[in-house]
Amino acid sequence: MQPNMRTLVALGILAVGAWSAEGVVNIQHLGAGARSAALGNSFVAVADNGDALFSNPAGLSQVSKRQAAYTNVSLLFGGIEGDNLGQHLFSYAQPLGGRMGFGLGYERIGSELMSENGAFFGLSYKAGEKLRLGLTGKYLFWSVGDIPNDPVSGAADPLSNSSKGGIGLDLGLLWQSPFRGAMVGVQVVNLLKPSVAKGKVPGDSDAGKVPMDLHVGVAQRFGVSLLSVEWVMRDLGGEATDKRLVVGGETRLVEGLMVRAGGSKAFEEDGSGAVNAGLGYRWGKSWLDYSYHIPLELTETNGAHRFSLAYEF
Repeated sequence: MQPNMRTLVALGILAVGAWSAEGVVNIQHLGAGARSAALGNSFVAVADNGDALFSNPAGLSQVSKRQAAYTNVSLLFGGIEGDNLGQHLFSYAQPLGGRMGFGLGYERIGSELMSENGAFFGLSYKAGEKLRLGLTGKYLFWSVGDIPNDPVSGAADPLSNSSKGGIGLDLGLLWQSPFRGAMVGVQVVNLLKPSVAKGKVPGDSDAGKVPMDLHVGVAQRFGVSLLSVEWVMRDLGGEATDKRLVVGGETRLVEGLMVRAGGSKAFEEDGSGAVNAGLGYRWGKSWLDYSYHIPLELTETNGAHRFSLAYEF
């Protein structure tokens, strides 16, 4: 399918081999499973399922049984035509003895033409009754298919049929505080600031560097309900650090049925935020989660619908 110009522009942003570090997209910004997304991605202090691999690896040791999950989402809302944009996410988590847990994951964002990808491996260790530590190693890479030559000049696109990647590392901490058992979560994302475009831009060793982020949050349970608050600093140490506050909550309506909502507020010039909502239903060893996300600066779009199916065994 011949992509139109709007598609190429959108996918050029997704292709993290863009010619400047500002063009790099952090694959974990878009969210993982539908439950964490419905909470506004305020999940660093919750991290009690396979999404911990992406949101806080310290939580992997909270998983008591093996879990496998798949998430599908139509990406970039309804305003892009001419290509099949989407996000696909696979995750697997299981306990290792009484004090450890590990997880595996794979994520692909993009289309048939361009994609951003990540392969994840996480470990968690329960260092005490109230403290858990974790790390996630990952390989982030982008891949571009055959882009037609410029119709006017005939010049070849520099990204056509190319791929590049880098190794990243996330660190996580989960602590049960003495204040009503509230959980405190911390995650440092992309500690190594991996470059996924090294060698693609001659003379620019910083091209394609994925910025480092910091997530700090608190989560409190109230019977069958949960409230989570998270402070996020993106591009930590950069010239224009993006700061945002995220709040999410869930409660059980009837046995097996959960309702969730969340939102974020960005504290930057012309910053806005996002609104999220969702449902979850569990029957036996399986559960289905759904979330809806819409950025407040793009309210004219149809938003994004995310579905997750998980099985415990």
